Amino acid sequence: MRATANLIIASTISLISLTFSSKIQAVNSSEQLAFLAAEKAFANGDLTNYRKLKNSLKDYPLYPYLEYKELLKKLDVQNRAEIDSFIVTYNDSPLADRLKQQFINQLAAKKQYDVLEQYYNYGDSASLDCQILSHKLKNGSTIKALSSDIEDLWSVPKSQPKECDPVFKKWIDSGAVNHNIAYHRFYRTAHEGSIGLLKYLERFLDRDKRYIVDLWVKAKKNPGVVNRRSFFPGKDPNLEAPILVFAMKRLAWGDRDKAYKVWLHTKNRIPLTKDHEDEVERTLFLALATENKPKALDWLDDGNLNKFITDDLVNHWKLAVLLRNERWETIKELYTLLPINQQQSNQWQYWHAIAQQNLGENEASSLTLKLLAEKRDYYGYLAATRLKQPLKLNHVAVNIPPEVFKKVENSANVKRAKELFELERYINASREWRKQLQLMSADAETQAAAKIAHSWGWYNQGILTIAKSGYWDDTEIRFPTAFKDSYIKMAKKVNLPPQWLMGVSRQESAYGPLAVSPAGAYGLMQVMPATAKVYSKKFNIPYTGRRDLLKPHINIEMGSRYLELRNEQMGENPIYASAAYNAGKHRIDQWIPFGRHPTEIWIESIPYTETRDYIKKVMTYRAIYALKLGVDDDTFSYILNTETGGNDSCNYANASNSASPTC
Repeated sequence: MRATANLIIASTISLISLTFSSKIQAVNSSEQLAFLAAEKAFANGDLTNYRKLKNSLKDYPLYPYLEYKELLKKLDVQNRAEIDSFIVTYNDSPLADRLKQQFINQLAAKKQYDVLEQYYNYGDSASLDCQILSHKLKNGSTIKALSSDIEDLWSVPKSQPKECDPVFKKWIDSGAVNHNIAYHRFYRTAHEGSIGLLKYLERFLDRDKRYIVDLWVKAKKNPGVVNRRSFFPGKDPNLEAPILVFAMKRLAWGDRDKAYKVWLHTKNRIPLTKDHEDEVERTLFLALATENKPKALDWLDDGNLNKFITDDLVNHWKLAVLLRNERWETIKELYTLLPINQQQSNQWQYWHAIAQQNLGENEASSLTLKLLAEKRDYYGYLAATRLKQPLKLNHVAVNIPPEVFKKVENSANVKRAKELFELERYINASREWRKQLQLMSADAETQAAAKIAHSWGWYNQGILTIAKSGYWDDTEIRFPTAFKDSYIKMAKKVNLPPQWLMGVSRQESAYGPLAVSPAGAYGLMQVMPATAKVYSKKFNIPYTGRRDLLKPHINIEMGSRYLELRNEQMGENPIYASAAYNAGKHRIDQWIPFGRHPTEIWIESIPYTETRDYIKKVMTYRAIYALKLGVDDDTFSYILNTETGGNDSCNYANASNSASPTC
């Protein structure tokens, strides 16, 4: 088969246009060349050469991709047998679902709903749902029989597609919409939807309840209106109470002190359920705590937050408030009340040990810290640094039985993913990979897949895949050192440690040179194209377009320059600089006035959960990469021996200081 393919390629190579020239230089096999030539021949309508090439590729993993393209041209009812055969034959490939969806769309366009229903899963598309319902109504089904399905489609906090209008009109005209049904949608819309839809829904509410629409509209436009003494008429507390809860939660994340005063003024104006009060008070406490407002500690001391003892986020902010105020005894007491899963977390074990240490219970504290110091994580590295012990890498390579590895390597999805990856068809490669993961149930198979992806240089896929198996100790897969020379080279240029650049990459993209975020950031260090344009001119970096950001050496230079800028802006404070890389300098400038504290406490008190976790991971990954590079790193010494925050001249402490600066 390979010899035949080579002969055909030799006679048809001229069919491949110059647009494929760079691709051909990158591929290695005759089948890949034949596949590209077949695609080109099909696109050009040269079906004679296409069929010759296709016939030579029947054993090639990407053969179904040629069949798929053919079938896209034949999406009609008379070709159902071929379509069904493809869907069954390649049900392990995402192509089957894609072809099925394309066929469904074509059937809908031709209004062949009886056939469409045989392929379509109700609920996948509101537009198709409504088209099918409309078809059923035209063919004798009654509104009563379909009422439940129509109600589900109607009762959402947004406008549905225009295809739903005829169905909804018949349903509404039948008198199916009562106050309860309408209010269910109204309530959801009040919290999630637009003011325009609220006003539309007013007509379906009982007349004596319609006054609630005006209250909701005013509260959505300006939550502060609930503080007006005459705002709530008190006609129906059950309808009015949710407005107060909604408005208070909005106000809480603005002016915290003002929001608290508004709550005291308004909480007794209308009857509230315990759940309503709890919802507001939880939000107010979190908001007050994030800005280090004194009332947060008062509230905690009042015992008013004990009802949230199983709430992870509330407990985190209780801890942050207590740490800021050095309330070690209270931290110990709180620890004893926590659910067992929270007590066993490294975070709570670490801070309980520090509380014990500050209360003179050194033996118990030391025992916990020694156990934590054996771990490869943020709190383990803090504990080890406190005890002046070396940080642990704890590498244990994953052990995969040869027969399991071979089974996964030879699976159809993995073979297709490999070819697609080599052809730089990364989206399709990812689709095949996700499908393969869905088909596997054993952890050993998932671990084998992770090792395979890593061996291809698909590092982020290896990291994400091995995480699915719950195996954390193979630090070769989890912390790749590819492109090491580029990181070291750039580190010298920007005067930053290479392990820091690598740690940022590991967190930003899971070390994926081909990663593209939903926000449009590219590559290893997740560089935005707009940033790349500026930096290409400023630092004379070759850059012709966003695809260049998928080239590791270019991305590393761009990202390193950006981290250099953040580091300079933030006074060479590695915590501020890393946080600014994630959340922007303006956010850190907002957080600095919330108080000056030991750096490890300041990190624990970062208002954004995402950035707080980001900092902990980047600092940990930086230390891990230092171990892998065999270089010294003082990250955790810095965290333990400096102070951060506050509105004085020490805002941007120099990262080279090993002790707290004198201010």
